[in-house]
Amino acid sequence: MRRSSGQGGFTLVELMVSLMVGMMVVAALLAGYFAISVSSRHTRALTQMTEDASAALGVLRTHVAQAGYSRPVGVTTDGFQRVYAGAAVMGCDSSFKDVTAAIGALACADVTGNDALKDAVSVAYEADVANSIASAGVPLDCLGNALTIIGTGTNAYYLNTSTFYISNGVDGRGALFCRGSGGGTPQTLVENIADLQVLYGISTSLTANPVTVAYYGKASNVNMANVVAVRLCVVVMSSDEVMDDKTPYYDCSDTQVTPADKRMYRAFRSTVLLHNRLKANL
Repeated sequence: MRRSSGQGGFTLVELMVSLMVGMMVVAALLAGYFAISVSSRHTRALTQMTEDASAALGVLRTHVAQAGYSRPVGVTTDGFQRVYAGAAVMGCDSSFKDVTAAIGALACADVTGNDALKDAVSVAYEADVANSIASAGVPLDCLGNALTIIGTGTNAYYLNTSTFYISNGVDGRGALFCRGSGGGTPQTLVENIADLQVLYGISTSLTANPVTVAYYGKASNVNMANVVAVRLCVVVMSSDEVMDDKTPYYDCSDTQVTPADKRMYRAFRSTVLLHNRLKANL
């Protein structure tokens, strides 16, 4: 009889070992994929938050830095006589009762709950084509509405009053709102802004040389007529829930807070010097 040729193959143990190695490779690839996916999701969220913070603080800085500006039209023994000599800054430790009111008539609302923890600030200054966006030679407010000229002759001027506060946007998330003196209803400027906190730098003498900040305080504890600097802080949230669980963050008071959702939160800060308040006299 012819002897059959030998046949080779894998044993059961070899198959099990191969299967185990294959599963480990697949698991490693899946773990790497999920790690990259999570990292990419967090990176996108941080990029979005940084852009929103830059936009919000940029708008606030642009308007706050010009608070109290008005061109001089004469000189008295007390210093320059300016076209606009009204209030430059008004703040609240909560929202305003009526955001459509003139800056000198703004009053703080008696608000409870989360809204009571969100500040509001309003600034006023003389607007012109150099310090404001203009259309057909007419300066525009923070929402793009044309300002109305006040007075006549050489003393005529445009007053730009910008009132900023936090409220819920169209999707229920917090947003930075502005109401300008050009009229109309307040509008959202920047989405995903959970909180706004403002500290006011106070000088004990606006006629000193140099003018210095003695201390920073909340709106309810300072005299707005002596404000020469403003510290701004916004808490920005990610537009989507990108965290695996509710993740604590540090708010504007450096207090650890656990949010109610799985979004990412970060606090961003900026300090603005009010150059127009540094020297009231000659």
